[in-house]
Amino acid sequence: MIYSASRRTDIPTFFPDYAAARISRARKLEAVVFWTKDIRNLVRHSALSSAVSRFPAIVQFTVTGLAGTSWEPGTPPLAAQTEELAELGRRLPRGAVVWRFDPVLPEHTDGEKKEKQQIVAILDRFRRIREILTKQIGELGKIIVSFPDPYRKALVRVAEAGLVWPYFSIEEKKWIATALVEECADSKTDGMFRSRIRFCCEPELLNIPGTGPAACVDGALIEKLYGLPLSGLPKDPGQRMSCRCAKSTDIGTYTQSCGHGCLYCYASAMPFRGRIARETEGEKV
Repeated sequence: MIYSASRRTDIPTFFPDYAAARISRARKLEAVVFWTKDIRNLVRHSALSSAVSRFPAIVQFTVTGLAGTSWEPGTPPLAAQTEELAELGRRLPRGAVVWRFDPVLPEHTDGEKKEKQQIVAILDRFRRIREILTKQIGELGKIIVSFPDPYRKALVRVAEAGLVWPYFSIEEKKWIATALVEECADSKTDGMFRSRIRFCCEPELLNIPGTGPAACVDGALIEKLYGLPLSGLPKDPGQRMSCRCAKSTDIGTYTQSCGHGCLYCYASAMPFRGRIARETEGEKV
């Protein structure tokens, strides 16, 4: 059994006691996949940190470079997490921390910048984040990328915030995808530690050389890192048709509120009304 913690809310950040308790009570648990925008509790929180050390773990770490902006008002910047990131990189096998550049978003959606300038800014942000992550944990084996999906609740939030939903044409997606592959061309080539772009549920981009489909709950990766025979697990029937994730048990719920307040979120039902967190003034990455 694999626990997913969680697609539905940021459990490591906002519900670490709950996550630690669920993991400690689990029977026949083989691995845990954590999803988070703030990895600090995976190191700082004693019970959750112990759970991370006890079971094979993959960390899906989402960093878009837009922390503290209207898109992600409650998300802490990467600059506030580098110490814990380095520690997590020492504790886990190399490749167990997977960066999610998800979703790809322009910084401005109010006409302030022309479209081409927005795309150039996206690529620059990707480059800067990758440099920081590589410095802290070494070359990234897999980088998961996805574009925003216009869920109804997300469209409502964006409109209420006075922004415009960032629709990308197929041509724009392909341009960005090709540029991201080129950004990773200087990666080391020692086995899996060459950075590879993997797209989450973006089937129209899979014919671009250097890319491939993403499996966020990745039985093959867990097998490679920890030696568990999980590469043959069936596809999760509860996910989208183009999703490649292995079957897992998600321990989160949609009623567990998330304080990141991301406008594009498909899980949170209510708009974020809390305080905007800016832990490092002027630092978005």
